[in-house]
Amino acid sequence: MRFDRIPRYVVVGALCAGLYNVIMIAGDPLGVNFVASTCFAFVVNVLVGYTLHCRFTFSEPMTWPGLARYTAAMLLNLPLSIVGIWLLHGVVRLPMWLASPLLTAFLFAWNYVATHWAVVTRVLTGKKNAAGHPAP
Repeated sequence: MRFDRIPRYVVVGALCAGLYNVIMIAGDPLGVNFVASTCFAFVVNVLVGYTLHCRFTFSEPMTWPGLARYTAAMLLNLPLSIVGIWLLHGVVRLPMWLASPLLTAFLFAWNYVATHWAVVTRVLTGKKNAAGHPAP
């Protein structure tokens, strides 16, 4: 895992986190159920996140198998997001403007590892980089 990708990951992650939070926070006063908002935010973030992580973060080609792996890795976020929002907003009664960003911060580290696994196909295939070393 190359650490020089972390700043690019942070930029894309911040954009996706912003999209998630806008969708969740905007849906709350409109009366949209948090499960529906979470599912909608999931679809938006999978499409935007995969595209940007391939093009910008990891400089990898976009492939259907890569999208499938990325979607699978991000699928764990769906139940974690639903349960996390239920716990923070529903049970603890934090306002959505606080509950959503807190949950986003919690999921950040998991998402970096899962995204790297899903997008960087050289790790999965055992390919070597231009210098003949195992790919990061």
